[in-house]
Amino acid sequence: MRIFALTLLFAGCSAAAPQKLITLPNASEAPFSPPTILSVSFSGNGCPQDGGKRQVWGGFEHFAFTLPDFAASYGGSKPKSVNCQVHMNLAGGEVGWQVALKDVWTKGHVELEPDVRLSQYITTYYSQDAANTISTLQTLSSPSNSSLSREVTLHAGIPSESAVWSPCTGRNGVVGILNVNFRIAFTSTNGASYGYYGGGKNSTVTERWAWQWRRC
Repeated sequence: MRIFALTLLFAGCSAAAPQKLITLPNASEAPFSPPTILSVSFSGNGCPQDGGKRQVWGGFEHFAFTLPDFAASYGGSKPKSVNCQVHMNLAGGEVGWQVALKDVWTKGHVELEPDVRLSQYITTYYSQDAANTISTLQTLSSPSNSSLSREVTLHAGIPSESAVWSPCTGRNGVVGILNVNFRIAFTSTNGASYGYYGGGKNSTVTERWAWQWRRC
């Protein structure tokens, strides 16, 4: 397994980072038409089967979804580590192309007292080659003398040289089953501190993806 890491430090009064738009690469970098999503399913304690209704939109090019039950906490009633894995079955791809996950944006409400660290892990692989896995790590903390409480968007980027590529699409158009696991975990040296990640008063956790392509 390969891991990329990024650490973020926020002052309690700083403004939220603007979200980047998800766009499909231009025609020189992508096939004429994207593959078709045959099915999308979810698993993990952050997206229980008997939980709230998840909304999925955007099609393949701008794939996004909500996670109404996703919540983790440190020193609270929720688990310290929560995950949700998405399983996307893709077909109808163009012959001679491979696709890989390039970007993942996750948005949720965060509360961090001093000495509490939030870690986000994004892990991706195709079912046809489950041993070929890439993981990214982003960490978030507040300064030691202040707390953080606001909506935050975290970005996980995967460079092309490290991406997990789909099998080369043949005449049958099969692309494969892509699995993407999103996990939040809290750690702290202060057992009395508090941390939270999940939905806010008027918001829910959301996740968005973008893609990269290559010929094969």
